[in-house]
Amino acid sequence: MSVGRNIQFIRKERGLTIKDVASLSGITPSLISQIENDKGNPSLNTLKALAGALKVDVVNFFGGELDRFDSPVVRANDRSVLSKNKGWNAYLLTSKNLDKFSVTYNILEIGTSTEASPELNPKGATGYEFGFVLSGKLRVELEDGVYILNEGDSICFDASKNHEVVNVANTKTEMLWALFPSQE
Repeated sequence: MSVGRNIQFIRKERGLTIKDVASLSGITPSLISQIENDKGNPSLNTLKALAGALKVDVVNFFGGELDRFDSPVVRANDRSVLSKNKGWNAYLLTSKNLDKFSVTYNILEIGTSTEASPELNPKGATGYEFGFVLSGKLRVELEDGVYILNEGDSICFDASKNHEVVNVANTKTEMLWALFPSQE
């Protein structure tokens, strides 16, 4: 990644606009735009001013590919897509500590189930799963029963139990789903 792209990446990670950075650094928005698009050649003083505005060291602009997982923020347009097929779209909302927990935002088309997307329901999982229905209606089948979840309902269960999640609404269903793997 170029110096300009690294600057742009850091700026966006912090949720700042070019105008915000211009105000904080004393550099014109047009020059910042040129730098970010690799059309400007910034001086060391300009880089220092940008680094001060972004609260990073100048060396961060030259580090090559920056690890977005160092940020506690996941921007809406930078979400990882876990699944986008078979009527089930799943987007990762967490960026770090995936071995400790992860949360996904899911959109299920009518009749879609985990049976059609086994990658979303791996066998041999340990720990706990938690689901919250934002809109629509789900049927969650566990070893010990069948549960119907409406908008606003939630469920938590041992992830090692065989289970299936099905959208039983007459419309798409949106849900949040969290996985808390066992820490053994």
